[in-house]
Amino acid sequence: MKNAGNGVSRVLTRGRLAGALALLIGMQGVLASGPAYSADATTWSATRTFAPYTANAKFNGYAADQEPVSITVTLKLRNQDVLDSYINELFRPGSPSYHQFLSSQDSTALFAPTQQQAQAVADYLSQQGFTNIQIASNRLLVTADGTVGSARNAFRTSIGHFSRNGHDGIANTTDVQIPSALSAQVDQVLGFNTLHQARVFSLPSSQIKPAYTVVSVTGNSAAHAYYPQEFATVYHAGTTTAATSTTVAILGWGSMTNAQTDLSKFESGQGLTAVPTAIESTVTKSSTDDSGQGEWGMDAQAIVGISGGVQKLIFYTDGGTYSSRTGSSGASNSGLLTVINKAVSDNTARVINMSWGLPECDGAPGFADSAFQLGVTQGQTFSAATGDNGSYPCPNGSTAPQNGSYGSTSTLSVNYPASSPYVVAAGGTTLNTTSADAYTSEASWPYSGGGVSSSEATPSWQSSSYAHRSVPDVAFDADWTNSPIIVYFTASSTSGIPQSGYYTNGGTSLASPLFVGAWARLESANGNGLGFAAPALYAYSSQFPFHDVTTGNNGYYSATAGRDNATGWGSFDIQSAAAFISATPGFNTATHP
Repeated sequence: MKNAGNGVSRVLTRGRLAGALALLIGMQGVLASGPAYSADATTWSATRTFAPYTANAKFNGYAADQEPVSITVTLKLRNQDVLDSYINELFRPGSPSYHQFLSSQDSTALFAPTQQQAQAVADYLSQQGFTNIQIASNRLLVTADGTVGSARNAFRTSIGHFSRNGHDGIANTTDVQIPSALSAQVDQVLGFNTLHQARVFSLPSSQIKPAYTVVSVTGNSAAHAYYPQEFATVYHAGTTTAATSTTVAILGWGSMTNAQTDLSKFESGQGLTAVPTAIESTVTKSSTDDSGQGEWGMDAQAIVGISGGVQKLIFYTDGGTYSSRTGSSGASNSGLLTVINKAVSDNTARVINMSWGLPECDGAPGFADSAFQLGVTQGQTFSAATGDNGSYPCPNGSTAPQNGSYGSTSTLSVNYPASSPYVVAAGGTTLNTTSADAYTSEASWPYSGGGVSSSEATPSWQSSSYAHRSVPDVAFDADWTNSPIIVYFTASSTSGIPQSGYYTNGGTSLASPLFVGAWARLESANGNGLGFAAPALYAYSSQFPFHDVTTGNNGYYSATAGRDNATGWGSFDIQSAAAFISATPGFNTATHP
């Protein structure tokens, strides 16, 4: 074999992956290292960073040249055909590559940009006046600080100030371009759009209620609220081992110290074994924005409760942004991508929760797909909440819908990153159980996000009549009125928690961590060898012990027998799932059934 560069030949000649990767190289040809270029700005090329939709926003003038901006340049993966084939082979029973997951070093050496390619981008940014230039450890991202003036010159774009729905932000008013000499390696340039930001899918802290306020609901029996550990009974963990051999992660923004404290208080208050935790930030300065406390605290307690405890829980954050004028918080694609990529390059967490998203009609769908792909090769499962606006998450004029309501009913859309082909999309249900927490049924929560992507291709593992990816894949409890979770929050004047104690919450931001905790149990029961959950769940959908949800709707799509765009395949019985995996060759072994 010719020297493929950047240590690839060494990777291919060692370890158990040699034969599997050699097979794919034989299918696709010699792995390419890719050229390294010096930037020549005499000609320009397009990127995948387009001018965002701002017709429903107020234009407040162009940004001044001296205003600061922080950017994230995403580089293209190498050997994309080989990567696509390898991911398919990872989940094809009988393949020599079946579940042969890569280390982060191997995925970087085989598929990430070369050091020379990343350095060429870094050198160009330096020439254009950017500072604090950092190349990610897996070389997928180059981050830098600069000014609007340097960004305009470096990327041939203009940047304006906008207001929408009480939020001020910047947005590029023209498509972002790069020197043609860099077009072979640069994919996107993020950081010029803070007008459209991701948001969490749960009740804000100002609207959550103390747990004792759960009362009867008209036409139903009294609403049943659940402490996190009760979900292990509801979804029948039974004799399934706790997830104590599996590390999980929560991705978000802002300060997560309150959420870390809340988890500890919940564990001690409920007599549960404390789970080791850590906070990993992609920024050096600590954030004072704890407006997401009600979200990150719920995520952590839901995961620990249903999983029976995990090996370690990591909170990843980018610091985020906070508006003192509106009291709102959010995160830009640029910051979120650095968080996602850190979880991938660290390759410590096997199952990773994202209880947030951005409507495809608002943002840039696909901005993190490259990082997710590398994660899939490493055996990681990312899960994302599908949203709390049903099938209508798009703004109605300049007004974005609040969680638990519909947006523009003339526009069907879905949220990203749930719509990514490399992410498990978790929708929401209303849960019904006996007073002893025995599972009875679920119905589609009216605000469970779901539908068909406008841009993400239908993945190979999802049989569909649609041209694009459809969501959700699974659905768990989300109804903050009829079947809320009870979680502990510490008082915080800045997050809106008035006093320490137990509160109720929900949303698809609850559904996603419930899936994460349930899947973490299955990973621990199978030596962390399951990897990305979606391919096997679809391949064995007719036999897997799903709770098929057949009642309710999400505004446009109805829950029906089998998979649907309101609840996916539904939730599942954890103990039965563990038994099915153990008894089914092909789900977790290379043996074809």
